Amino acid sequence: MEEPINYVLYGGALAALLFVMLILFVFRRQIKLFLMLNFSDKAAKTKVLEVLEGDTIIVEIPNTKNQKNQSKTTKSVSVNSKDETTWTIRLIGVDTPESRPSLYIDEAPFGKESLAYTKERLKKGKEIILVFDKQLFDKFDKHLTYIYFFSGECLNHTLLKEGYGWIRKHAFDIKFKTSFEKAQQRAKNKQKGIWKMYLTKGILKEEYKKTQHYQEYKKRVEENE
Repeated sequence: MEEPINYVLYGGALAALLFVMLILFVFRRQIKLFLMLNFSDKAAKTKVLEVLEGDTIIVEIPNTKNQKNQSKTTKSVSVNSKDETTWTIRLIGVDTPESRPSLYIDEAPFGKESLAYTKERLKKGKEIILVFDKQLFDKFDKHLTYIYFFSGECLNHTLLKEGYGWIRKHAFDIKFKTSFEKAQQRAKNKQKGIWKMYLTKGILKEEYKKTQHYQEYKKRVEENE
């Protein structure tokens, strides 16, 4: 005589399996970061020292398996030298307006707002995760990375989603190209941040030029000339 199927047992096993799958889905980003940090050379923990621009920061040199590989692919002897104590990080895939004038470029509208946002998210001493891609340095020897928080949030993506920057193209295909493009398009559709004043990167809307915000910006630029 066949034993009756224990539906309670099978039901409990199925519920447990579904629960585990749900946990894995909810925490998939955190799990992926944990695996990358501990079992690969694609990520490293570090601490924020200073925010230079909305897309550029300075961090402590992380203790990473990738460091030896990076020193082999650097463009100049200054990067990863024995005397180096910090890394200058350039966020992959995002370009924020300039917040201050330099030798080559003027301050750009909304640059100070982008800088303020990144400063708010990356307080001095905050621990973050650097995730590397195919290319490790830009032409100025800045380290190219994605910046992640331990929650699984990617700051590069957030800057695009909230309208603090545009997509920046690289000589290589970035990991999250499609996701970044969707984030930028959503910000543009909702007229968030830079999209209130820019038609596209570097091109301002005519109606924005009539605003008080633009007049204040022009005054700062003229004072720095």
